[in-house]
Amino acid sequence: MAQVSEVGSQRSLYVNGFELNQLKKFPSNYVSTTKYNIITFLPLSLLEQFKRLPNVYFLIIAVLQSIPQISALTSYTAIAPICFVLAVSIIRDGFEDYLRYKADKETNSTETGIYCNGKFEKKPFKDIEVGNIICIEKDEAFPCDVVMLSNSSENGIAYIETSSLDGEKALKPRLALPITMNTIKKDEFIRMFSLIECDHPNAKIYEFKGTIEFNNQKHSITKDNLLLAGAFLRNTKWAIGVAVYTGTETKLRMNLMKRRYKQSQIEKIVNKYIIGILAIQFSLCFIHAILSGVWASKYGDDSHYLDGNTYSPGLQGFLTYFTYFLLLNTMLPISLIVSLEILKLMQGYFMQQDLSMYSTIRDRPCKVSAFSLNEELGMIQHIFSDKTGTLTRNRMEFKFCTVGNKMYGERKFLLSRHFTSVVSKATKALIFTFNTKDIENDLFTREESIPLVHPITYDNGDGKEMVSTQQELLDLFIKCMALCHECLIEEKDNEINYIGQSPDEIVLVDCAHNIGYTYAKVKASIINLHKTPFGINDQIEVLQFDKTCTLEFSSSRQRSSVLVTDLKTGKHILFTKGADTRIIPMLSPENSKEYLEKINKDLLMFSERGYRTLVFTFKYIDDEYFENWKSRYDKACTLIEGREAKVEELSEEIEKGLFLLGCTAVEDALQDEVPATIQDLLRAGINIWMLTGDKLETAENIGKTASLIDENMEVGRCPKMELKKCYRNLKKINKKFLSVKGQKETALVIEGNCLDFVLYNPNDPIVKKGSEYDDLEKVAKIRQLFLEISLGCKTVICCRVTPGQKQSIVKLMKQHTGSVTLSVGDGANDVSMILEAHIGVGIYGEEGMQAVQASDYAIGEFRYLWELLLVHGRFNYIRQSQMIMYFFYKNLIFTIPQFYYGFYCAYSGETLYDDWYLTFYNMVFTALPLIARALFEIDIKIPKRYEVGATLASGKDTLRKLIPITYDVGRLNQIFTAKKFWGWLANGFLHSVIIFFIPLYASEEGIMTSKGYNYDHWTFAITSFSSIILIVNFKLGINTNYWNLWHFLAMGITSILAYIVFIVIYDPFTSTPSNMTLYQLFATQYFYITIITTTLFVVSLDGAWQWGRRLLFPTLSEKVMDYSRKIVYKNEKRSDDDF
Repeated sequence: MAQVSEVGSQRSLYVNGFELNQLKKFPSNYVSTTKYNIITFLPLSLLEQFKRLPNVYFLIIAVLQSIPQISALTSYTAIAPICFVLAVSIIRDGFEDYLRYKADKETNSTETGIYCNGKFEKKPFKDIEVGNIICIEKDEAFPCDVVMLSNSSENGIAYIETSSLDGEKALKPRLALPITMNTIKKDEFIRMFSLIECDHPNAKIYEFKGTIEFNNQKHSITKDNLLLAGAFLRNTKWAIGVAVYTGTETKLRMNLMKRRYKQSQIEKIVNKYIIGILAIQFSLCFIHAILSGVWASKYGDDSHYLDGNTYSPGLQGFLTYFTYFLLLNTMLPISLIVSLEILKLMQGYFMQQDLSMYSTIRDRPCKVSAFSLNEELGMIQHIFSDKTGTLTRNRMEFKFCTVGNKMYGERKFLLSRHFTSVVSKATKALIFTFNTKDIENDLFTREESIPLVHPITYDNGDGKEMVSTQQELLDLFIKCMALCHECLIEEKDNEINYIGQSPDEIVLVDCAHNIGYTYAKVKASIINLHKTPFGINDQIEVLQFDKTCTLEFSSSRQRSSVLVTDLKTGKHILFTKGADTRIIPMLSPENSKEYLEKINKDLLMFSERGYRTLVFTFKYIDDEYFENWKSRYDKACTLIEGREAKVEELSEEIEKGLFLLGCTAVEDALQDEVPATIQDLLRAGINIWMLTGDKLETAENIGKTASLIDENMEVGRCPKMELKKCYRNLKKINKKFLSVKGQKETALVIEGNCLDFVLYNPNDPIVKKGSEYDDLEKVAKIRQLFLEISLGCKTVICCRVTPGQKQSIVKLMKQHTGSVTLSVGDGANDVSMILEAHIGVGIYGEEGMQAVQASDYAIGEFRYLWELLLVHGRFNYIRQSQMIMYFFYKNLIFTIPQFYYGFYCAYSGETLYDDWYLTFYNMVFTALPLIARALFEIDIKIPKRYEVGATLASGKDTLRKLIPITYDVGRLNQIFTAKKFWGWLANGFLHSVIIFFIPLYASEEGIMTSKGYNYDHWTFAITSFSSIILIVNFKLGINTNYWNLWHFLAMGITSILAYIVFIVIYDPFTSTPSNMTLYQLFATQYFYITIITTTLFVVSLDGAWQWGRRLLFPTLSEKVMDYSRKIVYKNEKRSDDDF
């Protein structure tokens, strides 16, 4: 029985220890994801809304407008819009919270088996306590985080689906604790009271450390024993476990956090422009305040008719300032925020529904997680891409291995780059093409084996021993392939399949299986390896190994090891495989130098062909050292704090003095259309960096295959070297690049070791400091030199880089170039750079969903970056930029006349337009036309991927090739510039002059009708406002390139017709000063002639300007737009030269 103890630095709990666990006050398993309750809903929801600065601004406007001394408008015209916006947001917030409440209620009431009174009883999830033993049936969800004690499988393996946590539907294996898997059964009495010590609750779903005290011994618990809340039990009848984290402390709940907010460049620029607009508004208010004070000092005593109160000139000017601040507040419209939110939401919806970005291989559409960044997709200047699984399929195929005297594999693959792997469309997997006959003959032929040219002499614990034949070395090599991995066995229809997190490991163990060494069965720690000579089942020899431990692969170690005991001979063997840069330094000095040179030569040859390479080694361990090391390792595995560091230290210790077996080459074929996609992105002016952990030669050749590097480029290489040599090499590269500037494009290939100098930060306490870094001036020069070189390069390939270096590279380019960056990757090692970049794109791949979950956008294949950036990104940038500028224009054109009118009303703050006209202008009359244009406007009708390639579609082929060069419009931010923004504002000021002064002076003739009605303020105001409605719609139409039904409906019905209906109803049925004015106005020529004159004047000016500019200074996009209209959609036959 466990001893009752308290552990301060970690969580401790007791299996079946209800009373003891209650003392620790663990949270219940009751789930509540709601933000509010009935009492807190209204106050907290309002508080949430006023965290947004625009809402605070318009609240201040509403308050000021309620003060009669300074407001010429009725308060409801300001209160109504802000109340509407707040009401919509609060109702939406409340509805979302109600849906969360319903989901919580359903989750809390779901039943599962809880062990009590000697049996499992069905109880709701909310009743589960930490320490309870629970039983989960097949296809049920885990109610909390559970350490699995046993399950229905003989080998203790259960399968779970974690799609609710990481979005991945592929089943993952989990292991029951070996000490309990055979002692705890579903229908038997459970007598267990054990102490579990584990990590404090945290959000790391792929990490867990703990220990369990069972039969007075401590045993290690790892992430492989943990069943996560929210996951589902699959392909397993039942699983029994103990609850360790419940309620808010489960990893699922701790991961339900807000996504890191990224602000787009357009938003940042808008904020700057808003400051400029406010400066104009304050200046206009200040002008009228001064003039009002002057006017009051001259005529104040004789102007009692303006106001019942008389104020001093100073006070009058002060009050006038705030009066015009309210009248001119529509220069910053509240509807802009709502319209942009609607636009971005709909843009994201269209992106997710676009079949051009639907991956049939992954069965995935585009996923949008950050709607606020849609327009940023059209402004990308740097792309940072992972290689494996991003540019390649991450579906490995075994190609070559070098063992002893021979290289095995078909040499034709080394002779030509055109020989590549074949993809099976049916299985969506790479076909196994490695010819095993040669290796099987050397391995299984009973005749005298070939003697090794470089035999291996090692100490097996009992004395010196020698591996002297090709057969002996091959036997150890294939055993290393078959045993050194973390794959699990899945049997279907009497066939063995291997599943695991790493495709590299799967292809190696599968290759060993095809050769005749089958990783066949695992029970507890005993591994059965079936040796089948030439595939003859009658000659199967069962080899058994007791696995002591697996020293896992990590991005920092870049190697993995397995320590096993051969049960036939009793010898302890360590098999290790990994990257050559990490394995070779660990080799014993007794290895043959000639054999090492041969392996290095072959590794270089494989790398130059673009293959992924691994080095395989072994080592025998004597009994005394084995027992000593194992006891220290077991003790390290029971640590909660510092477990990783201690295990790493012991791993480094045992992995020294290794003996070389051979090396392998595995091909990871490129995804479809990767070279063509990269060529188009480069033609779009985007600089592409490939960040990979491969060797320099491998990375460079993959770069050539993927069209990152072509034969006409000048390539600079910076392999691993010391600081001074690195500096000299970069200077030499820079000099060479400068000499070919303007003649050739350049590319840089640099290793992680040199990047350490570039990225070095002397103030970072985590960075290891050495003598090389003492010359800080030289380090600083290397960074500056690297930046100078890389900024001139079309392509940069960084190889042998770690995840941390990937993030630092992205951060460095962001800080020193100001470029808009995009990172794309598919694995957990890409998450840091995805989060660091302005935009992160995840690829649905073979390495889990961590990258997708961390990304802003996700796609099924790399080629869909074409549509994401060159189509949606470009359109989103154009539409949103033009929408924002037009928004300010249309608000200026109806706001600035209020300023002009001040000169004619003694600066009294009299409003030019009726209050409701002002209110409905942004909310109704001009809202939908602008949204419709922003949703559907396209300057170039881009052919879909499936439309090109056909003989009859040659024009569309040509057009699609031209699209990348039009990406400059966003990449260089050619639309949303200060010049164009202020140009639109100047246009708004000009048009405001026209719509104010023409109606004003046209009404000075006196008598309006034969009945004696005079022109007055309201005849002028209605005429002017009617002109505005037509002008803003015609202005929008002039700038629209692509018309569809939605444009006509929005402009014709929801704007112009809606306005006519409004004024016809509003004028006679309201008791406003303008009552019945409209019907008298309709009977005059003044109304119609003035509207036609102002509209034609504005349209003529704008039309002439647009026509002249496009004729004399057409943009590249406009040239391509004209080409698309003439060539593709009118079936005119022309070639690229015509453009």
